[in-house]
Amino acid sequence: MKHEFVDIEFTPRERFLILKYGYPFEGISASLKALTKSRCVELVSVSRFELERLIGDLCASINDAKPGRLQNELFCLCDRLEAAERYGEGFLDEL
Repeated sequence: MKHEFVDIEFTPRERFLILKYGYPFEGISASLKALTKSRCVELVSVSRFELERLIGDLCASINDAKPGRLQNELFCLCDRLEAAERYGEGFLDEL
């Protein structure tokens, strides 16, 4: 049975990208806005429903973005969120 929420670690840049280009629901938005001053990787719990919608909105932003750095960053973020959705967790790899 899948959990209703997925814990995902976000970098400061990823949090910024989600707030600006992901059009998150209020739950995710409030969590990310509370962390805007943090320069650390932070853990956020996201409902599967919100995660699915967030991925879709980021994909739309990828399609609207001009080719370049922003489009690549959004693509990588979306790819990571899809993996978190698939595997039920979104922890960053440690080097």
